[in-house]
Amino acid sequence: MALLVVLTALPIGLLWHNSTERVVHQTIEHIYKHASQGVISHLREFFTDAHQVYQHQDRIQKALNSKVQNRETLLNHLLTVLNHHNEIDYFYFANVDGGLLSMGHQENNQYFLIETDSNQAGNLNRFSSDHDGHKGQLLETTTNFDAREKAWFQNAIDSNEPVWSNIYAGAFDPTLLGITLSQAQRDESGKLLGVWGLDLTLTTVVHELNKSKLSQHGDVVLYDKNQAILASTSPAHTPSNGELPAINQSTAPILDSLIKADSNKGNSLLLVDHNGEQWAGFISDYNIGQDHLVKIAFYSPLTDFAPELGASQRAAILLTAVLVLVAILLGKKAAWQLHQPIQALTQAAEQISKGRWGSQITITRDDELGTLAKSFNKMQRNLELTIHELDSQQQETKRLNALLERQNQELEARVKERTQALSTANTKLQQMAYFDGLTGIANRRYFWQQLDEKCREQDGWLLIMDIDNFKLINDAYGHIEGDNILKHFTATCQAVLPANCLFGRIGGEEFAVWMADVPRLEIEKITHQLLSQLERHPYTNDNNSVMVSTSIGASRCTSLPQKSYAVADRLLYQAKQEGKNRAVIEPTADDHEV
Repeated sequence: MALLVVLTALPIGLLWHNSTERVVHQTIEHIYKHASQGVISHLREFFTDAHQVYQHQDRIQKALNSKVQNRETLLNHLLTVLNHHNEIDYFYFANVDGGLLSMGHQENNQYFLIETDSNQAGNLNRFSSDHDGHKGQLLETTTNFDAREKAWFQNAIDSNEPVWSNIYAGAFDPTLLGITLSQAQRDESGKLLGVWGLDLTLTTVVHELNKSKLSQHGDVVLYDKNQAILASTSPAHTPSNGELPAINQSTAPILDSLIKADSNKGNSLLLVDHNGEQWAGFISDYNIGQDHLVKIAFYSPLTDFAPELGASQRAAILLTAVLVLVAILLGKKAAWQLHQPIQALTQAAEQISKGRWGSQITITRDDELGTLAKSFNKMQRNLELTIHELDSQQQETKRLNALLERQNQELEARVKERTQALSTANTKLQQMAYFDGLTGIANRRYFWQQLDEKCREQDGWLLIMDIDNFKLINDAYGHIEGDNILKHFTATCQAVLPANCLFGRIGGEEFAVWMADVPRLEIEKITHQLLSQLERHPYTNDNNSVMVSTSIGASRCTSLPQKSYAVADRLLYQAKQEGKNRAVIEPTADDHEV
């Protein structure tokens, strides 16, 4: 019986332990996959935003040829692009004399104006600035700067398309590393006028990676094919003297072990041990352009995801040990209780063999059968007592099994509760990945993803809306009121737009709407209602009333959404030029027939 209890307790304890680990590991792997997709989406927003700048500039090449000849018009263009593309840290233009004019900003909304003396190679000066490009205090100067010697300049003049540079150190701060997308500017005859450049700093990437950390003690790391750390949430991975740290056992022991365990499998949970603690990791790939392959690695202590797992494992081991001990004690007790009556029966049989038997004893053989026969009368009673004792022990065994089953049910309930909590966390991650945190509508990435799917299914209309004079409103009332006005604008539009349309925020004050195919007159009616609704319902707060208006560009949206966006963006620009607070709608074939 003791062996039976031991063989029952051990498999149940081991089965519970293994099933709990498997559920936790599968859930962590699922969370890592979603987090990885979230980081990749942010990276795509970085690099897609950069390419869209040059796509827009391709449409206004002739205007740019004159803008680059005048400092004020060039500065105004740099500011316009920088303020419309929050993912870009610096936007600049270098002329054929090696001179540079640049505008940039950092996370705390500090703006910088950077330019060379006399618009040619020489001293490079960095000034404080505001978002309008007004030059402030001189912060620092770098001597002997010549843009023509930079790799990003030389790469751009050898190509007709935008070109990504390798990662390099900043001109003023060598610890500030970044990557540049540059493109040459030529006049109509093909003569080189200069090179455009826009920078994405790794500090900005680190800021985005910090948003994707899944646990307190874990980290997210971006590294290249040479195993150099590009960006990391760990302070231990900070670049030194403009050099990227390499991955090895001294600089990043956990990540080094994960890479060795990965063996290019990717997209699966990795488990490694470090200093007696188990770590869970996940590695996925991402391509920057065509030639820059990077990898994204997540890793955290396993206890950060399931702090109860260690306690549950110890509880399972302790419970199994207790059951084994109880089984041994019960076995010894049962053996003693069985041995005692057998010894008593043997002694009684020996007494009968000496001639001290009663009338009930009829067999006097000296062999084992004779001994049992002579002890039969006393054995009958003792056997009955023994059976009662065994029944009692059987009931005790059933009670212990019921207790074990109840404990297993409680453990399963705890696992289910933990799984539900992880599922809730996963739902929150999806909400963060798909919807704008301020307005609650589709964010930029999710809007374009849904737009691609809808355009494959049917034709429709694409409306691009930009709030008029929003920067002036922000300056006058502050960013908090600016956020409230964005919410007010969203709610006002939702009250007018059809219920089945796709509504998203694709920029700071820029919104987009897709709706199913309707006649152009219906689009005119909807845009008129939007403008009227905004005019009738100004934003009010603390006795302040702010009139909010918008300019709208509307185009037919077919299977080529990027082309439709370009048309709508051009019409939006036309609406701005014609005085704002209006809609410019693309003519249709029916309009020409009329």
